[in-house]
Amino acid sequence: MRTSTFKSAKFSNKRKQIYISYTSGKQVSIHYGHLGIKQNIKKLWIDKETRGKSIGIILDNGTIDYMPYDQPLAITKDPEYMLQNHIEHIIAQIKEVLEKKKISKKYLAQQLATSDNQIQRLLNPNILNKNLTQLYKVASLLKLEFEIYLKSAA
Repeated sequence: MRTSTFKSAKFSNKRKQIYISYTSGKQVSIHYGHLGIKQNIKKLWIDKETRGKSIGIILDNGTIDYMPYDQPLAITKDPEYMLQNHIEHIIAQIKEVLEKKKISKKYLAQQLATSDNQIQRLLNPNILNKNLTQLYKVASLLKLEFEIYLKSAA
């Protein structure tokens, strides 16, 4: 995922918000209440020990907490983040069934009339541009069905 490290982070105790910029250019603002923060923030920093994958927070009472890079994206339901999450979930399920049924990737490639490399890319959750037709074919070979539905956001 390209949005996996923080570039900068600022806060406003007046507005009760944290403003985050990612190295990918994506920007997110999040209200303290979404993080369960009820006090003012004293200090905020990008944690170097995690190579920019978390933000350290010190509250007025001295409590120290950390926020991972994906928490603001999950809370704001960032579309790219949600897509990545859904793809990871689908691929994990497919891989689990492949292992359970002892079906090789080479067999999948033969059945789908494609290359082994294409199957490797298809089952790599870090590659977002998936061919849904191919995923449906893999699911069908494994006797799996997709259930896709939309619901109103809360």
